[in-house]
Amino acid sequence: MQLLREALERARAHEPHALVTVIHSSGSTPRHAGAKMLVDTDGEIRGTIGGGRVELEAITLGVRVASGAPAARVKHHLVRDLAMCCGGSMELYVQPVAPSADVIAAALALWGARRPGRLVTRLEGSPMALEETSAHGPREPRLDGDRFEETLWPIDRAVLFGLGHVTRATGPILAGLGFEVVVCDDNETGVLDGELPPWASRVVASFELVDVVREIGPLGAADHVLILTRDHAVDQRILEQTLAHESLPELAYLGLIGSRGKVGRFHKRLVAKGIATPERWARLRAPIGIDIAAETPAEIAISVAAELVQVRHRAGAEPAG
Repeated sequence: MQLLREALERARAHEPHALVTVIHSSGSTPRHAGAKMLVDTDGEIRGTIGGGRVELEAITLGVRVASGAPAARVKHHLVRDLAMCCGGSMELYVQPVAPSADVIAAALALWGARRPGRLVTRLEGSPMALEETSAHGPREPRLDGDRFEETLWPIDRAVLFGLGHVTRATGPILAGLGFEVVVCDDNETGVLDGELPPWASRVVASFELVDVVREIGPLGAADHVLILTRDHAVDQRILEQTLAHESLPELAYLGLIGSRGKVGRFHKRLVAKGIATPERWARLRAPIGIDIAAETPAEIAISVAAELVQVRHRAGAEPAG
């Protein structure tokens, strides 16, 4: 997204640039579909499609397109055409940035609003297009005839309820994995009075879901809710609110810490309340995390982080449940 942001800035400043995109690769290649590079009329670049002769060829074509030549689609076999040792092939599309500036701006706005979208590069020479996508559609770039489609996915966000031992062990790992980490705690024990954890992007002083949504915005397909508080009654209240919330079908993940006995008791109580319908309850991962017989906070943190990585790499094909 940073390269698209820079492309928009250059277009708004009336600086001619070409956008080079890898639209397909096969075999051993330095970069794959979706890799991008900006080229100006002097051959200065930002980003990379992998270096070597293929990048030099792309820069030469990028200079021509930035200088007014039409968009171009090219394919190189890295050994036969360019004497590179990688062995694969790469197909590139080089287009001027300016005609697609408004679409790029809209794509950045959609991404900033944490709503998934699809950026479509139309390979016959017309400007890009933007489409909204289903919450759990595929994330991988896709070449479909004269369309190259890229999903604009929000930054994965982990919303951790409770700032106890498990959260303090889990939060830094998730932040290191690229998650935006939000911590929610009602501060009844004064846990928020000291130095706040540096790995948390936001801290919300409440266990009420309505307060959390008010603070951080709507929950959606890139959100992972983890219920990790010190109190079983609080856990049940948060779970009840989340299962009943309108965002539940969109959530990437909902997890609850606790034993199977605790989970069973919660299930009976929430079924009696009419909240734990089979469809809603199927969205819950409880006990939380991959089963590695974890006991300590550090071990639980590893199991939880591993499960969230697994969810992320399922490429959004199905809602987590």
